[in-house]
Formats: sequence, structure tokens, C-alpha cells
Amino acid sequence: MNYRADIDGLRAIAVLAVVIFHLGVPGFEGGYIGVDVFFVISGFLITSILKSKYEAHNFSLSDFYFRRMRRLIPPLIATVMATFVAAALIMTPHDMIRFSRSTVASIFSVSNILFYLEAGYWDTASKLKPLLHTWSLGVEEQFYLFWPLLIVGLLKAKRLIAFSTSLLLISAIGTLLFIGYASNDQSAAFYLLPFRVFQFAIGALIIPLLGSKLILKLSAVSSFRFCILWLGLGLVALSIFAFDGSTLFLGSAVLIPTVGAATVLLAAGLPGPKLTTVRLVLENPLSLWLGRASYSLYLVHWPLIALYHYRYGLELSTLNQVMLALVMLLCTAILHYGVERRFYQRASVNHSTKPSLSNSAFSLRTLGVLIVVAIFPLSAWLGDGWSWRFPSISLSPVQIRDGQERRFIKSAHACSVAYAKDNPACNFSADTQVLIMGNSHEPDGYNFINAGYGDNESLNLIMFGNINPCTDLRREGGRYLSSNEDCQNRLDSLFDTQLLASIDIIIYAANKPFAANKSQIFQIFESLKSINTDIKIITLGGYINTKRDCAFYINESNLTTSCKQPKNVAYFESDPKQEPLYKSFYSIQSVYIDRVELLCKNRELKNCTTQTEQGVPMFYDAHHQSLEFSEMAGRKYAKQHPDLLTPLDKKRYDH
Repeated sequence: MNYRADIDGLRAIAVLAVVIFHLGVPGFEGGYIGVDVFFVISGFLITSILKSKYEAHNFSLSDFYFRRMRRLIPPLIATVMATFVAAALIMTPHDMIRFSRSTVASIFSVSNILFYLEAGYWDTASKLKPLLHTWSLGVEEQFYLFWPLLIVGLLKAKRLIAFSTSLLLISAIGTLLFIGYASNDQSAAFYLLPFRVFQFAIGALIIPLLGSKLILKLSAVSSFRFCILWLGLGLVALSIFAFDGSTLFLGSAVLIPTVGAATVLLAAGLPGPKLTTVRLVLENPLSLWLGRASYSLYLVHWPLIALYHYRYGLELSTLNQVMLALVMLLCTAILHYGVERRFYQRASVNHSTKPSLSNSAFSLRTLGVLIVVAIFPLSAWLGDGWSWRFPSISLSPVQIRDGQERRFIKSAHACSVAYAKDNPACNFSADTQVLIMGNSHEPDGYNFINAGYGDNESLNLIMFGNINPCTDLRREGGRYLSSNEDCQNRLDSLFDTQLLASIDIIIYAANKPFAANKSQIFQIFESLKSINTDIKIITLGGYINTKRDCAFYINESNLTTSCKQPKNVAYFESDPKQEPLYKSFYSIQSVYIDRVELLCKNRELKNCTTQTEQGVPMFYDAHHQSLEFSEMAGRKYAKQHPDLLTPLDKKRYDH
């Protein structure tokens, strides 16, 4: 296809949106939609190339794949290698293992699958993943594998069904699939190719629209092209400036930037005199350069930001942002001119360079380089994160992993609400039935209570099993529903009349228990108490959250006390009454177990306990408490309040 300068301009908008968003510049909280714009552009360009070559009878599947390899692989390898070297200089062994795993996944174009399994694009840990941005490259590269075969098949079948109709059906079905599945598994809808196909298809749908008689007739009116161009640009701008992390993006809102990008491609591609807006916004020299170098800029920008975060902290000042932006431009120029253009020349108005290597020779060399490059991160991943780099480290990767896994040793064998009727660990003949319920801190709550009161044979401790996986949680007709099947089974078992009637006490264990995002848990507790009014609810108070894994700070300073340094603390429950839902929970709870009062003299952060007497840290990640620390706290609390779990006294009392 002929070179279209406006597409480089649209690329420039997309990459700038992503970069500025990742730099944390206020007002660009929706800049992540730049990736969606890229998907639409790819669908349009790749389908245009495939269709034109097929209709010219010179389509070659192998040639297509070889060109994609020349386009994508060399800059990616250079970026991954440089990032790996930088990470090896500063990352602790535990973090190096995780980073090396993502390095291998990025090299072989499956990082989107890996990050889906890890999930959490918006959590703080994402800022410390230097190759997180390669998830979108994984989606694109997987798209390139099957899309040519699909397009050729559709073109061959166009006598049976029009090419435009096929693309329209794919776009519609894909959109419904994305919106429908997002409520069930947001991470899958975000990271995985099947749920992103609709964006490529909508981009491809512009091709038959550009040849539509009706559209061509309308395009003769310059005001029509002007209006739809500004409509497209407006939708993209609206997404960038109005969206943020709380936007229900994984739903119908995704259509705003998608349709916006497609509309720009349509308006700028229609015949007629070139619009002034196109020249000024999309085809100015800066936009054209940024568009041509957009792949290199996208590759280098996030590793620089993430590595800076890792080394110097999670907050960026204005000076930091400016300095990083300048370094990005320098690295972009080096990668673009030194690597990208040496291996691949895009269609342009003045291209004549032929590759120095044949396709087969290039592919063999590329495969060899990929294998060699993968050896280094593979050795760090499967080994110990190259611990030899830090011989005096306090916590080895094995110690951190074992410490994190020990949290579940005892709770995993407890009575579970999901299998309460058939679980031999359940003792429903016990005098007191105690349900432990909350989020991922449920095991911490179990360890706390079990250590302090578990020797009492009159108690039966029941685990709900973490409410976090209960996606699309809602109440309909007096019943709680979730699109997660396992969670639905647990909810049904919990609200079983016989089981619910037997429960005497609920231990509520959650990180930041009175935060605004705990409203659904509060509603569930209200419902449980409305059915069984004798239930006593005990809230296990929050403690400390660190900005990064506590293990990182320990290895940096060789002291667990570094995890309570104010500069390293993201949250401290010094005054629970100030939390959004404190009054709501207070109205239904019987006891608040104040862990700050228990473990921090005078409720001051500097006096908080950060390890057991044996030196086991309070937690290895940012807030989930270690088994030993939870048990230590539980035993200490039980000595002060030995009758906590006696259900006979129903009146309110506070500890």
C-alpha cells in the first residue's frame, strides 16, 4: 500500500499518550489507551497489505512473516538485552528471578500470557516490572500468526459472504466477547489476544469503508471529512484526558478510543484535498518523526521508568519526568537509527534499501540470537536470581519464597466452607463455630486466631476462602451471585440455612478493613446478621503496608525496621476511625482487635514490632503477614483476652 503520513501522526499521538501516562503527568491518566490505538492501526495496515498482495497475486505467507521478524525482533532483542544488563546491576536476587521470567517470556512473545497469570496492571508492583509493556507486543505478534490465514480465507470466501460483512461480524462478536468476559475476568480481557481481536478487526473494517460508494459520495463534501476527522480525534482525546484507573475501561468504554482511532483512519484516507487539520496535527515534522520512531520509543520508555522506580523510588518529581523524557528521546534515536532502520525499511516516499541478508539467513540468525540471549535470563530464573551478585544479602530468594508459602501451611488444611459437610477437618459438634472471612488476608486471620485459641477443642475454625476472586459480585433476589463458579459454590454453602444457623462468630480479616473498597464485604456481613442475629463479628484490624516488598527493604538495609521507616510506608492504621467504612462496620461488629495497639507502643509507627523474637520479618511482600508473625501476635492477644471467642456474651465490647 502507498505510504500514508497521517498514520505516522496517529502513531505519534498514541505513543505520546502512553509515555506521558507512564511518566505520571497529571491530566493524562487515560494515556494507556494509546495501546488500543496501536491495535486499530495494526489491524488496518496489516489487512491492507495482505489484501493488496492477495489481489495482486503475489501474496506469500513466508514473506509476510519474515518482514514482521525484521520489523519487530531486532529492536526488541536490543531493548531486552540492555534492560537485562541494567537489571542485573541493581535488582535483588528475588526480584531478579521474577524479572528474568518476564525477560524469557518477552523474547518469545508470550509476556502477555505471563503478565495475565501475574495480573494487576494497576497495582504498585507493576511500576517495578521493566518489561511489563511488552504484553502489547505479545498480543500483536500472536495476532500476526493467525490473521494472514484468516484474511486470505475471507478473501477466498467473498463470493459466499462479503469481505466487509465478515469483518463486521468479527468486530461485533469480538466486541461482545470482550465486554461480556471483562466482568468475569478483567485480566484476561486486558491481556489476552482473543479478547483484543475486535480492535484489529475494527481497524481492518476501515478498508472496505474507504471503497464504499456511499462513503465516497459523502467524502466529496469537505465538511463531512472535516467532521468525522474531528469526531475521531475528539474521541481519542476524550479517552486520554477523561479516563483514569477507576474508569470502567474493561467494558463498553473501550469502544471510545477504538472507534475514535478507526474514524481518524477513515477521515484521513478519504479522497479529496488534504484537510488543514491533517497537515497541522498529523503530518507536521515532529509528529512524522515520532510516528516513524514510535516502536523504538515505546520499547525504551517503560524500562527506563521502571528501572528508575526500582532504584530511586516510586514517585517522580517534575525534574525526574523531564530528565527521563530526555533520556528516552536519546535512547529512542539510538535504537531507531542504530537497530530498527538497519533491519527494516517501512514503506515511504523514498525507500530503496534492500536487506543485506536473505529471509532464510536472517531467520536462522535471529533464532540463534534469541536462543543465546535467552540463556542468561533463563539461568537467573531457574537458578537463584544470580545471588552471587549480593554475597551478604539478608534474605535469599529461597527464604523469601518459603516464608511466603508458609502462610498457607495451616490454613490450607482447615475446615472450608466450600466442603464443610464432607471435610473431616470440620467439627460441627464443637460448642463454638467460628467463620474466618475476608480477602487475601484470611490466612493471616486464621494464623492469628489459631495460634491464640486453636488449642480449645470447643472451637471449630471455618475458612471462607478469600472473597477477592468473586468477580461481578452482586445481590439479586436475596441471593449473592458471582460469575466465578468456585466463589458461587462458597457463597451458596455459606448462606445454607443449616450452616449459617450454626455460626457463632465471624472473624473479619482483610488488609485495610475499613477502606471504601470493602463495601461489598460489609453488605454480606449485614445479610448474614439479618439471617442469624446472634452472630458476633470480630474485625482484625489492619497494620502496616510498605510501598515495596518488605523483603526488598530488608535486603537493602539488613534490618526489618526499615519496613517501618515513614519513607517506605504506604499505609499505617494509626486511627481506624478516620477510615471511610469504620462507622459502618462499627455498627455491626462486636469486637475490634486493634493490632496497632497490640504491637505498637503508644500507637506510634516508630515503635511497631517488625519481627518475631527469632528474627522472622512481619511480612515478605508489602502487607501479608508471615505465619510466625501472625502467630506471635495471636498468642500475645490471647494472653490479654482469653475469653474472646466465648459466644455467650452477646453485648458489644471493644478491645
